[in-house]
Amino acid sequence: SMGQHVDDLQAVLYNLGPGQFHLVGHSYGAVVCLLLAIREPALVRTLVLAEPPAITLFVSSHPKPWEIVKLAITRPRTAAGIVKLGARGFAPAAAAARRDDMDTAVQIFAHAVLGRDYYNRLSPSRLDQARANAIKAEFLGSGVAPLDDASIQSVQIPILLVSGHDSPAVFHRCLDRLEELLPRTERIEIGGASHIVHEDNTPTYNAAVLSFLASSE
Repeated sequence: SMGQHVDDLQAVLYNLGPGQFHLVGHSYGAVVCLLLAIREPALVRTLVLAEPPAITLFVSSHPKPWEIVKLAITRPRTAAGIVKLGARGFAPAAAAARRDDMDTAVQIFAHAVLGRDYYNRLSPSRLDQARANAIKAEFLGSGVAPLDDASIQSVQIPILLVSGHDSPAVFHRCLDRLEELLPRTERIEIGGASHIVHEDNTPTYNAAVLSFLASSE
């Protein structure tokens, strides 16, 4: 579960410490970093959060229809993005995983999260890596841990929010909400990049992260 991953990250930092750490997280890992900063603020000096799927700021991890309807009244674009990603990615990928067809699960999920064009650009070795690291429980597990406004607002450290210009809309909506709630943020959108922004446009991503870290010293 995501809670176990937060525990693991906390244990790693305890063993590396003492001190404060710059945490750079992408996607699911970005939420893990954010949760640790909420839990143990004394451990974390800055955060770089690249497209965290923070949908639990809006609905539960496996949203019910009434949650989507309620969200659609106040944030229709966010509701539409969550429905689209769920219908095209999470639900069919989970169904494939239940059949133990992990190659199909990875392909469906990657198409939905990256976009077909960016998926087709992945090298054979990168696809092999994705398949080798695919875990059935990841598709069938507890999903993103609950997030709430008050906890997010409590994070007082400098934070860089990063998105890819061509990423699915739901990731941009999640960053919009985090930017509203977090007290100290910078935000950058990386051109020529989808969800794996650090791979799609590595030089621009690296320059943005290093500049942020230097400015926070």
